[in-house]
Amino acid sequence: MQLKVKRSQKTSGLIGKTVVFCADIRAEYTADERANINKYSLGGEIIYNSRAAAEHLDRMERQVDGSAKGLLKGLGSLVLAKMNLNITIASLQQGQHIECKDLGELLECEEAIMTACKNLKGFLEAAATFDGREIVVDLDEQMAA
Repeated sequence: MQLKVKRSQKTSGLIGKTVVFCADIRAEYTADERANINKYSLGGEIIYNSRAAAEHLDRMERQVDGSAKGLLKGLGSLVLAKMNLNITIASLQQGQHIECKDLGELLECEEAIMTACKNLKGFLEAAATFDGREIVVDLDEQMAA
């Protein structure tokens, strides 16, 4: 698995020029990784939600109280969350363009995606060990270390 990150910046705004930080991020999975992502139905797993999307999802959970009004408000928050950045394992393979006015948020996003990819790689490696093999763990040796 490789994660390719291309960073750039641009200015936006007609009157007040604002710097916008950009990243194009794309994952390249090996053939085995793609096969296992499909085998374990992981493509739709969300590995990153933008701050705005996470806030809308939190708001949705608080608003849904069983009443019709609560359900409508919750649905509205869900729609807003879907309009913000949500990155899945499958969408990362196609590539994602991310823009933030806050450099810190963009760096957090990059870090979260890198961590998620490392976790995915570890998960796929662990899943491959469930092939009937026997694993021996020497607890005495682990306790001494």
